[in-house]
Amino acid sequence: MTTKQAIFDAIEQLPEQHLKDVLQYVQKLAHTLKSPISNSSTESSDPLSGFIGAVSHGSLAANLDDELYEG
Repeated sequence: MTTKQAIFDAIEQLPEQHLKDVLQYVQKLAHTLKSPISNSSTESSDPLSGFIGAVSHGSLAANLDDELYEG
């Protein structure tokens, strides 16, 4: 029995509610294989990746000491 046939046989045993999960996993796997940077951290997997460098764009901590220690 080939691996593909074993997968098909296992899928046949699953209840309908789990088939969507299997489909999503297979689609995600196929997408990662097509992606030029596979198996690396991406913005979608790292919620803070979009924040990196944000401090250099503004005055995030301007006058922070005055706000924290005043009074």
